[in-house]
Amino acid sequence: MAENWLGSAAAGANLNDIASKLQIANQIAAQMLTLWTNLFPRSTGTFTMAAAATKTVTDATVLSSSIIVLMPTNAAAGTLQGSAKCLYVTPASGSFMVATASAAAAVGTETFAYAVLNPL
Repeated sequence: MAENWLGSAAAGANLNDIASKLQIANQIAAQMLTLWTNLFPRSTGTFTMAAAATKTVTDATVLSSSIIVLMPTNAAAGTLQGSAKCLYVTPASGSFMVATASAAAAVGTETFAYAVLNPL
């Protein structure tokens, strides 16, 4: 039996096993990439709260099951979030609505950044 570069005749079979395992690992990596893409923000954006109790923000990536994460980006928004008017979010297909918890109008100068997370 002739030896190959790995030093044994059986090494050829081992190379086939390695190639097969690498193909499986590649498939798993592709599945993990899909999972990662779905778990982390698909969309980010900003908005200024209206001088009202509600505001609708249009974003095509929003689903009714989306998780919307808000981040105040100015002092007025931080004050709003720390008050009884704190915003809550209701997602819908293609948009989400933010509303003050107390139903009282916001000042209208509060700016926010948001991220959309779409669970699997």
